[in-house]
Amino acid sequence: MKETPGIRLADPGGSLVAAASAAIPDPLAAPSAPVAQHPPGTLHLPAVSGTLASLGPERRDTLAGLSVHLLGPLCVAVDDVPVGDWPSARCRSLFGYLLTHREPWPPREVLMDVFWPESPPEASRNSLNVAIHGLRRTLRTVTNLPVIQHSGGAYGIHPGLRLWLDVEEFESRVENGHRREEAGDADRATREYESADGLYRGDFLADGLYEEWAALTRDHLRLAHLDALSRLSNLHFGAGRYATCAALCQRIIECDPCREDAHRRLMRCYSRQGQPHLALLQYRACVQALAAELGVDADPATARLHDQIRGHEPV
Repeated sequence: MKETPGIRLADPGGSLVAAASAAIPDPLAAPSAPVAQHPPGTLHLPAVSGTLASLGPERRDTLAGLSVHLLGPLCVAVDDVPVGDWPSARCRSLFGYLLTHREPWPPREVLMDVFWPESPPEASRNSLNVAIHGLRRTLRTVTNLPVIQHSGGAYGIHPGLRLWLDVEEFESRVENGHRREEAGDADRATREYESADGLYRGDFLADGLYEEWAALTRDHLRLAHLDALSRLSNLHFGAGRYATCAALCQRIIECDPCREDAHRRLMRCYSRQGQPHLALLQYRACVQALAAELGVDADPATARLHDQIRGHEPV
């Protein structure tokens, strides 16, 4: 029995995810290499440094490769050289905002309102100038290129940079997985979802959890990740890889104990692996989580599955 999760990925505000990068091939044309899992604090860098290293200093600056991880703790590198100490958490958050609001560049007044809404205009303007100065000084430790630019009263990322942003790559992989799944290509869809999972090192701007501007994006990406894990577990279940499916369901439940679809799929995995007692225990865990977190009973479909397993019926 196959369960299909119902969440669809959507851009929460139109400002986060631009069109897929030209460096990413057509997802329906050729398979893409999976993205490896990376522990927090490490960088996944696109393969651009080899070409850049052979260029002269001026040309190399023009084509500098900026790699940024915003999922989990902020990690930044320019041409494979990681950025070290950041002057403040606010500077990291401001850099994340500029990276995810590139079209159009945000005006000075918008940045002042987002980051210093309670301050008088003169004070917030001064705070913005200090933060921009700190960002530029930090980035100058790895490149002579002016990464942060100002034009027409707005701030943005230097257009000559070759930007690789994990958030955009993550969303591209998830969307590719959806397309392959809908086309009936389970193997390719599995690889795309696994790649997306490998990119998700943690919540969006995990070292700036109290920044209000990032909350909606953080929730959107967290749900997108859970949806990708749910779809991935369903694909493994359909292929009879019950141990792998069970491990993914457990991860989903750890993040959201009230995901009944994950509980049901895990119950089926246990039953098909000859462990009905674990399936019945999982049902109890599901009922308890729903009562404690939401004050509701289990869905009738979950209760029916429990009765089928208890009656030794195939599920």
